[in-house]
Amino acid sequence: MKVLLSLILMSVVTSLWAQETIKFNADWRFHSGDKQSAKTVHYNDEDWRLLDLPHDWSIEGEYNKDEPMGDRCGYLPAGIAWYRKTIEVPESWKNKHVEIAFDGVFMNSSVYANGQLLGTRPYGWISFAYDISQIVDDNNTITFAVRVDNNKQPSARWYTGSGIYADTWIRVKELVHVPHNGIFVRTEGNKVTIDTELKSLENKARKLKLKTSILNAQGKIVASVSEKLKIPTEGKQTVRQLLQIETPHLWDVDNPYLYTLKTELLNGKNVVDITKTRFGVRDVEWKPGVGMFINGKSVKMQGVCNHQDAGALGAAVPDKILRFRIQQLKEMGVNAIRTAHNPQTPQFYDMCDEIGMLVMDEIFDGWKKKADHDYGAHSFNEWWRHDLSDWLKRDRNHPSVVIYSVGNETRGKVAKDLVEMCHDLDPTRPVTSGHSGSEYMDVLGMNGYSEMVGFIENKLKNDRVFIGTENTHTWQVRGYYRTKTWYRDGYRPQRTYWYPDLTEEEVFTYDWTNGAGRNNFKQVFNSSYDNAMVRLNSRQNIEQLRDIPNYAGSFRWTGYDYIGEAGYVHGGWPFKAFMGGAIDLANFEKDLFYLYQSQWTNEPMVHILPHWTHPTLAEGTKIPVWVYSNCDVVELFHNGQSLGKQSKGTKWEEMARQWMVAYVPGELKAIGYNNDAKVAEQMIRTAGVPAKIALSIDGEPLSESGKDIVQVRVTTTDSDGNFYPYGENRSYFHVIGAGKIRALDNGSPIDVEKHFEAKNRIAFYGLTRAYIESDDTDGDINLLAACILGEKKQVTSNQVHIDTQFLNLRGNEVNSYVRVYYTIDGSEPTLKSQVYTGPFDVKMGTTVKALLTLDGEPIHKMEERFAEDEGFVWDSVQESVNLGGDQAEDAKFNDASVMKNGEGYNGTGFLYFGRNSGGWVEWYQENDGADGEFTLKIRYTANKRFRDAHKILLTVNGQSQKLALPSTEKYGTTWKVLEVKANLGMGANRIRITALEDDGLGIDELSVE
Repeated sequence: MKVLLSLILMSVVTSLWAQETIKFNADWRFHSGDKQSAKTVHYNDEDWRLLDLPHDWSIEGEYNKDEPMGDRCGYLPAGIAWYRKTIEVPESWKNKHVEIAFDGVFMNSSVYANGQLLGTRPYGWISFAYDISQIVDDNNTITFAVRVDNNKQPSARWYTGSGIYADTWIRVKELVHVPHNGIFVRTEGNKVTIDTELKSLENKARKLKLKTSILNAQGKIVASVSEKLKIPTEGKQTVRQLLQIETPHLWDVDNPYLYTLKTELLNGKNVVDITKTRFGVRDVEWKPGVGMFINGKSVKMQGVCNHQDAGALGAAVPDKILRFRIQQLKEMGVNAIRTAHNPQTPQFYDMCDEIGMLVMDEIFDGWKKKADHDYGAHSFNEWWRHDLSDWLKRDRNHPSVVIYSVGNETRGKVAKDLVEMCHDLDPTRPVTSGHSGSEYMDVLGMNGYSEMVGFIENKLKNDRVFIGTENTHTWQVRGYYRTKTWYRDGYRPQRTYWYPDLTEEEVFTYDWTNGAGRNNFKQVFNSSYDNAMVRLNSRQNIEQLRDIPNYAGSFRWTGYDYIGEAGYVHGGWPFKAFMGGAIDLANFEKDLFYLYQSQWTNEPMVHILPHWTHPTLAEGTKIPVWVYSNCDVVELFHNGQSLGKQSKGTKWEEMARQWMVAYVPGELKAIGYNNDAKVAEQMIRTAGVPAKIALSIDGEPLSESGKDIVQVRVTTTDSDGNFYPYGENRSYFHVIGAGKIRALDNGSPIDVEKHFEAKNRIAFYGLTRAYIESDDTDGDINLLAACILGEKKQVTSNQVHIDTQFLNLRGNEVNSYVRVYYTIDGSEPTLKSQVYTGPFDVKMGTTVKALLTLDGEPIHKMEERFAEDEGFVWDSVQESVNLGGDQAEDAKFNDASVMKNGEGYNGTGFLYFGRNSGGWVEWYQENDGADGEFTLKIRYTANKRFRDAHKILLTVNGQSQKLALPSTEKYGTTWKVLEVKANLGMGANRIRITALEDDGLGIDELSVE
């Protein structure tokens, strides 16, 4: 396949004579699987899939419990794949400097041009480029081939995606030019200092003029300087220039004003190279004892940590969705993002510059192994200098970037070298880490340890500015509530803050399953009240950040839920995601979003929780009703009767204004007042049975032409349009016109259906998300959605509705008619079946099947079953059947087998070592607190017929000790727990038990306290 590059067909960012920066995303061929011959020019790729970049092949696959990615990376497929693209070389590229550039490839990429290896890059979160000038000069066509190897898993501790997940470019410059990222601009007051790197590939010296101008936001030159230069033969030099802006507009989070630096190389009057660099004028100071200041004003970093992925879209996040997410956080009151634990794509920083979002720019997770096949395990020592340098030069001109972070919960003497290199390449920004090599850091960054009782009072010093780099950790599922306080793993460990229960007895019992349905005691949903946490709640963290001067910033874990890290914290399959976000996987706001909004924003708002639809609760049951608001006074009404007013407080326990309200169906209304004037209002109503769906757009609509994407929200409602908060019926989607379904989602941490190009999706607590993508044409686009609606378990009603809705996305509204044919006897519906005209009743155990037609043509077969074993449960009062620790059968093991015979074990079985002396089991334990001594509890069974005690070797992070496990009364039936003290380090820990004798030993689980 050949693609002729022309200015008409390609997107040219900069074009000046022979200088071009061309987006190189279109029309790549893709193949999943390893094809070593694919690097050759004459390989036939016609049967490969044709696609546009960016691309993440993992998110396109099926979730599967047995995928090597496992719980760490979200149970999606990884592997090896190839991309290929063949182009004709324009004559204008000859005798120029030409490079192909990649903004991000995960991971272990090898890039070939006409069969020649250009280079390899192991790190998946770095931008890089290769010089192809000679290949351009020698050839009229070039075949690019990119091999991506993400085969060995897990390659990180969270979902990474696989493939060329970011933009790709061709850059063409004259032989004398400013290299990409060859400019460093920084400001102090109204002074602007610019270092410009110049590179010559010519075989003779050149006399040129370097002209540097500063343009304001309207494009007017406000400062300029020129300098005559002699560029040496095939050499480099760096030129420093100083400029001043008279009365500059300053950049800050509320006024993100951007200037443009225009750098021109001139040969006489001819411009031979031009580079444009955006920057902001701002002074950032870090003052021990008093925090961070921007332009002389104290600014608290109200931050979140975020990974790269965006739920159903994976790691290849479209620019429009990325911008939406940054803006969504801004509306929440967030003013800072930590790029945990790797750099983001280049456009992320551009957007933060424009929106006014501060960035803690983080480069690495670990400096050594944290996952079996991550960068730290295999490539860090060889590559860190190269990657660190490329990263710093790429990001150091962004005004949004105010601090660097070089590691997360890791260890090593390399910390000193990392900090020194940051200072060498950018002396204007301090360096921190997430509790790694802290003694070398300019700013003290602490993760979970900073949440512990006593840290703020006794450990926080004023010798350096302090940031809570992961603080706080609270977990919640959108739409799910519990009134009893909950701590991680279901118990309150030491040094946590104490929070009382909201009610003496639990009020709510609906759940995703009952106790028998859980494979692990950690498999619980967490409450959307701010009462499910690791050590402290979000409200107390907000108070600490606000009131402690040296507390410069707090970055909650996390802004958004993310795929991966599903086992260690949430018990694993079917849990696929981490539930710590204030916003879920599908970009739906949780109640926590509004807590932060009430404390961190000024636009008047009120938000009521929980919802007011509780069909199984006895009337009169007292429910804690919370209102988050930034208004001076809030008044709550129940069915028109005022329950009183409450004023705004400053303490954490006053941030949620609470009324204990006796449940009676109807209406709750909250009114916010400032200076006795009503300024905000919210009303929620008790919903009837699910009867309709409502379609709407979140964020910007589709553009009027060309390729674009839009977020559609599908809301389950009753017949009057009231939100039905338990909605879990399946919606079916059909795009009419010049578009397609990119992906479907619902925000659920346990929904493991495929996202990519899916046609239907269940709702999760009343909401479903559809990402609809337009193609390159300009035609009309409409979306049709349909749903069979009813209570899955028929708790209050056996009535079924079928609803269809159109949503116009672009151009003219569709002029079509829809008809639905259905059956309730198990038969397949046809055009001769019953036509749906209104709601009908069904018996428990009925499967309703429907045929959806558009203008007389069938487009979907729909199905919904109503039975006791369908949907979530309403009376989940049981605990998990296997309360315990981390199960041995879920850990990594060798020379052992999973046994299910016996009784009394936790989980799905236990590990039996048989005659395999030397067999072992190894657990991964992550400690986000400080180094220290912990208690390990080993639950085991040991056959006394062979010996009175069974010897094992306990190895913790390479340090070993021999132990003897006293035999139990009956093997596989009676169990003992051996407690032993061991030192765990900060961050990743590996705990291994090795059987030193054969016969008679079984290991059930490990608990760490």
